[in-house]
Amino acid sequence: MKRNIGLAVAALCALAAASGRCEDVPRLTLAEALRLASERNPDLLAARADLESARASRATAVALPNPALAYSTSKIPTDGSPANTIYGNELYSRSYDTVVSASQLVEIGGKRKDRRVSADEGIAGATARLADVQRLLDGAVVRAYAAADVARASATITRETAASFGKTAGLAKEREDAGEISVSERTQIEIAAGRFLADAAQADLAYANAVRALGALLNMPAAVPAEELDEPGGIMPPNHSATPNDETLLASRPDLAALEAAVRRAEADLALQKAFRVPDPTLLAQYERQPPDQRNTVGFGVSLPLPVFNLNSGAIHAAQVAVESARRDLARGRVRVRQDLAATRDAFETARMRTLRLVNDLLPKSQKVRDTVRFAYEQGAASLLELLEAERNANDIRLAAVSARGDLAAARADFLAARPGADRDNP
Repeated sequence: MKRNIGLAVAALCALAAASGRCEDVPRLTLAEALRLASERNPDLLAARADLESARASRATAVALPNPALAYSTSKIPTDGSPANTIYGNELYSRSYDTVVSASQLVEIGGKRKDRRVSADEGIAGATARLADVQRLLDGAVVRAYAAADVARASATITRETAASFGKTAGLAKEREDAGEISVSERTQIEIAAGRFLADAAQADLAYANAVRALGALLNMPAAVPAEELDEPGGIMPPNHSATPNDETLLASRPDLAALEAAVRRAEADLALQKAFRVPDPTLLAQYERQPPDQRNTVGFGVSLPLPVFNLNSGAIHAAQVAVESARRDLARGRVRVRQDLAATRDAFETARMRTLRLVNDLLPKSQKVRDTVRFAYEQGAASLLELLEAERNANDIRLAAVSARGDLAAARADFLAARPGADRDNP
């Protein structure tokens, strides 16, 4: 089918390349498409930005509170009296009081540790979410790539079928002129050829939409597959030694890792809110200069809020609710992941068996029947109805086989996406 890729690309360019130029539509292998998606996909870039934000938040969470420095001047005359004052045998130019003080809040009760744990779990959750976005994006790119390849192959098959019916219509015209068939028989063949031509135009449009969908994942107007799907016989069945309840499979899922990190972060936030019930002291040191009649002095002090009216009960209750909600989300996530593992395994096996059945059994038989009936029709030994039925059946089987290969590629992508640690060459 590779010889038909150029025809499908030409049809795409004739329809609608976003730039208006065929050479501007990139032809990409699957590996290239996955690389571009990893570099340019907006969702993945947003997840990376979230991770950087979480790292910045940690730097803020572990920072010590800044000390406070205060300076004040008092006893400044406002009645116009002279500022100079004689004290003993010395003349002082002023008698203002000056106070310089420094204070430092001291966090106790494990608040800083709880904030650090919460920030660390925020980074762990953002890292897991980034891995999950990458996992889902890889699967989406493979599915979009397969859909574009299927659409291209379907358009090619439809055009080939229309061309075949066109040749048959030409032969039917000769047989009509020879009086071997009626006008109605020739007209039926021409109608069938016209229908397949109309279907080809619709298939070209579907192909154009498929390559646009692939391009959207790569953050570009359109992208054309440059290679075909793997042959179904080259894809091995899943490894049945691992079950959906296998803890190794559950541990490999980044979406579950993100939910687990969310639980730990909520627990750390709860511990932090409980620690806020312990008042934090503020230590004070000051230097005071009071000329001319007082000596320069230093002083020390400590202050702390009294937990009389606000015991932080509201924030603690809200944090407890957040912990319970995070744990429920984790429990639902485990159920969802187990269902995903089982569903993707069944879908992969079903798609694989269907593809093998269509490609290895039904497709060769339908093509053989079609060729036999066509030869018999050309020799006058088969009716027009038999020829049309054989052609339609062969065409339907070809389209079904192509669709099945696309479904198999999509099911394989889903199977591997559900098991991030699985071997990509042998699931």
